[in-house]
Amino acid sequence: MSIEIPPGLPPGIQYSSGDEGPTATCFRCGICCTEYQVPVDQTEVNRIADSLGLSLALFSDKYIDPHWYRPGSFLLRHCDGACIFLERGAGRSAYCLIHSVRPAACRDWTPSLYRRECRAGLTKYWQLTVDSSGQLQGSEQALRLFQTFIKSLV
Repeated sequence: MSIEIPPGLPPGIQYSSGDEGPTATCFRCGICCTEYQVPVDQTEVNRIADSLGLSLALFSDKYIDPHWYRPGSFLLRHCDGACIFLERGAGRSAYCLIHSVRPAACRDWTPSLYRRECRAGLTKYWQLTVDSSGQLQGSEQALRLFQTFIKSLV
């Protein structure tokens, strides 16, 4: 069974044209948060530390990777193979603990069914794939579960 993309997916998946093909609403697999270490500048460090109610020193000790530094630029630490701010929810979803103040690199990330990371999440958590024509492929049950999950995000 396959579902055409677009328009076959339920409301909640929004498409726009982008360099990576049609973009989709993030389905919160967290794969991008495991594969990349997020760069932050001093302004972002200040904003995130402030939102957490932490001093810059304490924030840096807990959340900044001590092994990499460029003047004015830092990397958020990874913990257990993922961004330190990635929280695994019940079931298949993950979420960002600092979503409202997330760094520009995260805000600028555009999920797409053509991105390697998003496809990996579909396979790992939903046993779905995307074929070359942009159609989700998988069992009827897997497709139905995924559609139900996407509807819950709206």
